[in-house]
Amino acid sequence: MGYWGTFIAAHSSRPFVELAAVRASVDRSAWHGAGSDGWQVAQIYRGPEGWDSTSLPADWERMLVAVMEQTGNPVLAAVVMDSDGAQLIGYSPKAGRWGGWLMLDRIIGHIIPEAWPYVYEDENGEIQLDEGEDYQRRFRAAQERMHEVGPPAALAAPLAVQWATEAGFTPTVAAVQAVLDGREAFAEDLFFQLLEALGLPSFTRTES
Repeated sequence: MGYWGTFIAAHSSRPFVELAAVRASVDRSAWHGAGSDGWQVAQIYRGPEGWDSTSLPADWERMLVAVMEQTGNPVLAAVVMDSDGAQLIGYSPKAGRWGGWLMLDRIIGHIIPEAWPYVYEDENGEIQLDEGEDYQRRFRAAQERMHEVGPPAALAAPLAVQWATEAGFTPTVAAVQAVLDGREAFAEDLFFQLLEALGLPSFTRTES
């Protein structure tokens, strides 16, 4: 069983988990990390209320807007599903919202169940996956819906770089896209690679 929950990275002059927008979720905070120059990241187990909504964009994104407004700085979240992949949501004061995905193909069925291939037992009693034409059609339709919320890597990378530039960093589109297109056993690892590619500092665990 992988990790289900949300990572939120933000810049704040005081402990991030003390912000009014985050306070209601502190009791579900697994850990809180601090980097240089006020950058912080919080891991919220099972996420803020509404984090698992299958209606996207989800209402809980208002929390991210509130964090941005309370800090005056960009904020970035990753909604991790069973460690298999993640939805990315960023907000910044000038550019507004951007979205993207980490390993969407591995989590799309958590959001749109019909995007999973059908499972059946063959004549030998072996479990098989039906990945035929009907599955491919359902998967493509679900993928198109998800890309309306967060575009594929080639389109998301320039938006992520714009977010990072507003945050004071100077990443390259190529480096960011490489991570957005990347594969890892755990989506959490890929998210922290993305933070590094965007220019954010490494984070040291602190007391929440």
